[in-house]
Amino acid sequence: MSTYTTEVTTETGSGNSFVIQTPLAAFVKERLAELEIRQSVFCRRNTFDQGLLSKIQNSQVNSLTIESVLKLAVGLGVPPQHLFKLIDRLDLHDLVIQTYAREFSEVLVTHLEAESHELAQEAQKALSTAFPEVDPPSIRIRRKRTPASATYQKNGDSLLKVGI
Repeated sequence: MSTYTTEVTTETGSGNSFVIQTPLAAFVKERLAELEIRQSVFCRRNTFDQGLLSKIQNSQVNSLTIESVLKLAVGLGVPPQHLFKLIDRLDLHDLVIQTYAREFSEVLVTHLEAESHELAQEAQKALSTAFPEVDPPSIRIRRKRTPASATYQKNGDSLLKVGI
């Protein structure tokens, strides 16, 4: 069950049909219009899949990979957190931040050591407070069903299926 709620906009389709527009679709369309950039140009500049962008804009896709979210964020010039929120996957944003926070703190402290040992210690303390070593955030894993593999056992000249 989704905990993220938003208003859904509608646009009139052909005849009496209505298309429900996802928040992501509305945002992407609006942002591309603000940037005054066509879909094909955006995709070429940002090495973004044009078919995927079309599906996003037509509300056919609302589930994206981390790579797609990051490329879309860079191309649209928005923080990735905004897009993760629109697709109700802030847990992935937290995971990315947590991963890079540790790496960033190590790089920062290493570079500050050359300038001032005291400053490096203060930075390390502040970063440790901001990003304590905690259990990984809970991620909603989307498992794909895989067919059960069968084991075969030789019985004379034939093979028998053992277990399922």
